[in-house]
Amino acid sequence: MLKELKRRHHLTYLCLRTPEDANDAVIQAREFCDEVIAVPHPQTSRKSLSFYCGVLRNTLSGKYPYIAQKYFSKETVDQLRGCISSRPLDLIVCDYLAPMINLLALGKKPRVPTVIFQHNVESLIWKRHIDCATNPLKRFIYSKEYELTRQFEDTCAAFVDGQITVSEDEFHYFKETRGMSNILGAVPTGVDCEYYQPSDRSEPCTMAFLGSMDWHANLDAVNFFVRDIYPQVKQRFPSARFLVIGRNPPAHIRALVEADSSIEVTGTVPDVRPYLAQASIMVLPLRVGGGTRIKVFEAMAAGLAVVSTRVGAEGLPVNDNEHIVFADQPDAFADAICRLMAQPDETRRISANALDLVRTQFSWAASVDAFERHSLNVIKKDKVI
Repeated sequence: MLKELKRRHHLTYLCLRTPEDANDAVIQAREFCDEVIAVPHPQTSRKSLSFYCGVLRNTLSGKYPYIAQKYFSKETVDQLRGCISSRPLDLIVCDYLAPMINLLALGKKPRVPTVIFQHNVESLIWKRHIDCATNPLKRFIYSKEYELTRQFEDTCAAFVDGQITVSEDEFHYFKETRGMSNILGAVPTGVDCEYYQPSDRSEPCTMAFLGSMDWHANLDAVNFFVRDIYPQVKQRFPSARFLVIGRNPPAHIRALVEADSSIEVTGTVPDVRPYLAQASIMVLPLRVGGGTRIKVFEAMAAGLAVVSTRVGAEGLPVNDNEHIVFADQPDAFADAICRLMAQPDETRRISANALDLVRTQFSWAASVDAFERHSLNVIKKDKVI
């Protein structure tokens, strides 16, 4: 979206840079903006004692949710003040909810109209974590994070001039259920159909999961799949393989390979397409999560048939057994996979329908047109006032 927006507008991109970011990341970022301001920011490892102490401390006495606290940066706040005072800005866009902590730290609303691009309803993600958790301590932490996140969503909504969502479901949730009056509209999920192409090398019994493996919702999904679904598939199709494609997998995910040689964990890869090309089926056994669901459309553009929970494709205009196969319970999920493995023609039918859907209705240009329209409405309203 930024690449397309850069063709139409002058973009300044302010972001955090962690020690794990490659040295050429800032150079590459210039492909989608006119100016990059990268603020060095330490990152606490999820494996460290300090991470767990920080989470627990925030649970007991935090003002804001931990997902926001870890994005706070005094230098970012200073950079924001400098940009606002020295540049002819038309609009500030905060991408995701969590970085709003730095805008709130300004103390008062900027003179420049401001918009949040909401990729998720973050509080609902925590609510789903509570529903899935069996450990009492985790349930306690998730409950507190849910409360803080819900309050943070309300605080941020009152601070900005508008909010843009990534699905109609989330648009209606914020506007109707939460009563937020500044919800501007939704932006349809886009996919680069030139970048993702169907493969003629796919294997009928190979499944893939695509997603960052340092995000809790994806970790829960992979663990759920390997524990409750994959053994049933293997029992009926012993040649089945499972590819976990995504950056920064923790040790317990990497250890899956040692326990079962039919599982492959790629870790960070320069290009996901060669791995997607091996698979015929994309599995999305998400039980928590929200947002763009872009991995669904990427899989469809790559020619894979998608088996998903309803949470995994929530908010997307896809029909069961036409563009996708829905299954929420482990037995039903395994049955859906095995049906596709046993019926290659059915797999091809569903994947062909899905490919046609994304190619005709979900280009990046359509997404950018909607985002630009909502943004310009905020700018025009501000100038009228």
